[in-house]
Amino acid sequence: MSLRLSGKISIMNSLSVGIVGVGHLGEAHLRKYLDIPEAELAGFWDIDDRVRNAIRKKYSVRAFDSLESLLENVQAVSIVVPTSSHASAATAAAEKGVHIFIEKPIAPNLADADRIIDAARKNNIKLQVGHIERFNAAFRSLFAGAPPLSGTGYPNKEINPKFIESHRLASFDPRGLDVSVIHDLMIHDIDLILQLIGSPIMHIDASGVGVISDMPDIVNARLSFANGAVANITASRISQKKMRKMRLFQKDSYISMDFVTGETEIYSISDSGSSESVSLLDGIIPVMNLNYGDITKSVGYKKIPNDGKDALELELRSFLHSITTDTDPPVTGEEARKALEVALEVVEKTMKN
Repeated sequence: MSLRLSGKISIMNSLSVGIVGVGHLGEAHLRKYLDIPEAELAGFWDIDDRVRNAIRKKYSVRAFDSLESLLENVQAVSIVVPTSSHASAATAAAEKGVHIFIEKPIAPNLADADRIIDAARKNNIKLQVGHIERFNAAFRSLFAGAPPLSGTGYPNKEINPKFIESHRLASFDPRGLDVSVIHDLMIHDIDLILQLIGSPIMHIDASGVGVISDMPDIVNARLSFANGAVANITASRISQKKMRKMRLFQKDSYISMDFVTGETEIYSISDSGSSESVSLLDGIIPVMNLNYGDITKSVGYKKIPNDGKDALELELRSFLHSITTDTDPPVTGEEARKALEVALEVVEKTMKN
């Protein structure tokens, strides 16, 4: 096992990692770490004795008997516990000098988010938040020139949406009932939209209904930005069919991302006969002409297939990469806090309606 390093990190063969919480998603982290060469899985801890014993037997991985003992034996940790426990687990890790990957949302409230961010900064450790859709092939395809382990290469000057329509619909799953659908699902799209538009939010309208739980289960929000852009976001956890799509409308182009299939479709409009094709529009195929008056425009189409890379593996490898290279992680605590701040305002708006 490599020695724990603080501050400047040297390149090493592997980092000793641990997992806090091995429920459904925590077990997925465990499987990925076992397959990542840069990671040496030291073990895990879970508050539930039955879960701890079952996972230990299933994977033949060490189960620590306390959070403290786990943190004493690792350099980095994935925190995959209920959101209400994020701050206590993360600050304990930071105080031990252990680098932190924490699942989204970063915290249930801004005060806890600030505690986590401040603890990471004070102890000079890396903090990455699990906004996994940043690593979805559909989203990454818009930033294809980015290094695979260092984020998604924002900004892309070709991406300048003026209107975004997003639908994230899922069937009922009791695992997510500790938070509202805004924190559970919509926050994914809030984070992506903040990256895509890159302008301050000026106004938020929202409405929602709690159909099954005491918190909103279906919500629609409209975000208005300082640069004139608008985003309309719908999230539901009581739908029959699964849908995770985002559509971008901007001058001369329309982009559709499907986060279920990982595919992206692009339609562009250009002067008829134009051969200009760069970056995102490389390989676009003319499909029809639009004629109005003396003007003729060419409509082009391009489909970008899923590249087959696993989003969870990519984000965990990016976390380890940020440690070994002493660089900022792709999704920082500050970025996650911004998404949380917007999510909380959406919650507040839905409560008023």
